Amino acid sequence: MNRLLTIGFLGLLLFGCRSSKEFYTNTGTLKNITDAKLIKNTEENNIPFDSIFFKKFHAEITLNGDKKSFKGNMFVQRDHSIVVSIYTLMNIELVRVRFQPDLVEIIDRTKKEYIRSDYRLLWEKFMVELDYHVLQDILLNELYAYPIGDNTRLDLKKYKHDRKVDVYTFQSIKKGRFSRLYRKESTDGIILHEFSILPDVFKVSKSYIKDFSSNTSINIEYNNFTQVQTYLMPNRIMIDGNRDGYSFSLKINFPTIDVTSNNSIGFKVSKKYDVKDLLHE
Repeated sequence: MNRLLTIGFLGLLLFGCRSSKEFYTNTGTLKNITDAKLIKNTEENNIPFDSIFFKKFHAEITLNGDKKSFKGNMFVQRDHSIVVSIYTLMNIELVRVRFQPDLVEIIDRTKKEYIRSDYRLLWEKFMVELDYHVLQDILLNELYAYPIGDNTRLDLKKYKHDRKVDVYTFQSIKKGRFSRLYRKESTDGIILHEFSILPDVFKVSKSYIKDFSSNTSINIEYNNFTQVQTYLMPNRIMIDGNRDGYSFSLKINFPTIDVTSNNSIGFKVSKKYDVKDLLHE
């Protein structure tokens, strides 16, 4: 199950009207802007729909040199649940996962198991601290604060922006202060979180996390932006992570992003499956 869950969850972290195939390629123009205005403009360009269906995505993942390919579907109900179905290239379902604000549920088809857990299951297995809302923000290409706090909107107000080549950067530590700490080798306990944001359209093109205490880094890149109604959404996500000898990379393509159909993914557990409850361990 651990291997299937690893493949399934990393497949998640990528990524009526369906997305077109004409990619956004403009570089845009950087302008003088305040931190508050950058947050406001970016949030106003979030896709506002309550449910989104990512149909028949294709992914390739490499875990410490071991490469696998798989397919899947994902259904997101904003602030309610995320359901992902992972299956082989031969259309045999391997695992189905449902994320809710306080619960992670896994149906392992190969072992005929049903697992209930909280988000510690993901913290221990992957390189980034996650709760439901951070996971949702990553999937929907939105801003989030890291490490996780009680109020994302308030925490984001502490971030500072800069201009770099053809993007705005927006990071948890002011650039000058971080440079001074780095030169003094005083980065122990520091977590750097930085976004790259495209000008004009104000979409996140990159999210980078560096935890100096654990020597962990995660880099998430969004590209191939296409129009979904009047909003832009990435059709491709590339993720790279490293921590003390463990590494992974992920490439995933979403050929169809649907916001108006009645498509969804059910979550029904067979009574014949063994139940593992990890909530109280």
